Amino acid sequence: MLLMCASATAWATDEGRDSDADGLSDMEEVREYNTDPQLADTDTDGLDDGREINEFFTHPRLVDSDHDGFLDGVEVRHGSDPLDAEDRPHSPDLDGDGISNTDERTLYGSDPQRADSDFDGLGDRLEIERYFTDPSQVDSDGDGFWDGEEVDAGTDPADPQSRPAGRP
Repeated sequence: MLLMCASATAWATDEGRDSDADGLSDMEEVREYNTDPQLADTDTDGLDDGREINEFFTHPRLVDSDHDGFLDGVEVRHGSDPLDAEDRPHSPDLDGDGISNTDERTLYGSDPQRADSDFDGLGDRLEIERYFTDPSQVDSDGDGFWDGEEVDAGTDPADPQSRPAGRP
């Protein structure tokens, strides 16, 4: 099954184009690998699609190619083989965000392998130490705006009454 995007036809016919600069042509991404030609890291595991295919031989649509519970990008960053389930990274802070793996799991409910566990545009450490928001919730104050969106707009992501200007 091919990944179908609005411009899939254009991507599939322009052999040299590499829209996301991941080292794979858009044509390869659509026709051969079923990856997103506009997203360098289709599976969001921390390795761009080109490196997964050409350098590490991991699957660009699987976050954990060896099924050992660690993201491929985390394994590579910590010197482990992302294709060997027995070779696991050993680090007290897998995502490098300054919060220990144990604290991420037990205190904050965040993902110790992702520096921005909820993908809201704010790193876990910033959410905890600066904005006092929940790193496992994209919208900590429940006002309908992502925490990162509120910070970018200059509003308080921990206050449901504080909203980006011109937005209800």
